[in-house]
Amino acid sequence: MILFFIMTSFSCSVNKYDKLNKEDVASISTDSKLTDMEGNIINDLIDFELKKDRYKNYKDFEIVVIEEALQKRKSIETYKYSRDEWISMNRINKNGDLENRFLLDTLQIKKMEIKLEKEDVYKWKISDFKYFKVNLLKYEELKTIINTGLYSKFSSRIIIYLSKPLIIDENNAFISFEIGNGQLGFKSINHFTVLMRKVNNKWEQVNYYYDGVFN
Repeated sequence: MILFFIMTSFSCSVNKYDKLNKEDVASISTDSKLTDMEGNIINDLIDFELKKDRYKNYKDFEIVVIEEALQKRKSIETYKYSRDEWISMNRINKNGDLENRFLLDTLQIKKMEIKLEKEDVYKWKISDFKYFKVNLLKYEELKTIINTGLYSKFSSRIIIYLSKPLIIDENNAFISFEIGNGQLGFKSINHFTVLMRKVNNKWEQVNYYYDGVFN
């Protein structure tokens, strides 16, 4: 059965987050193409992700990307869910890392939600992906194949469904995505929202945020 992301408060002192612009916390673009920064983030993320041990059995699989990107508001909704859960379980007192793991406070989250209310759907282009060859698949075609059980069309394919980066500042961005094994329709291998951080001119995975749906 297809497992997609489910779209699913505690106030902190904004003084802890002075490095972020409180009046315009995110650069939210609805452009029809990726910026250089967005392209670097996406490519560094997928390149690093697909090198993990969990994908070693899929190294020869074709890479297919769902043409219609997940909307960026998925990232902020998952971040908010994960933050609320973290707080409710008293992990802050145990680990003392609210600032390191959750760099946005309630007010900043709300501002992002408002800005993303009328977000357009971005459509990926093959040229967006620099480090590997991909093919594109329309979301409706994916649904049709799964509903009719024609999984043979996905034989030896990894399917990636991801959002454009949600830029926080010049060094931090969120991305949501799910990677699935096409042999069983779209059996999830991994899914999350990740905080990407620029380190030595490369974008690295720093923190992960889950939406409460587990495989």
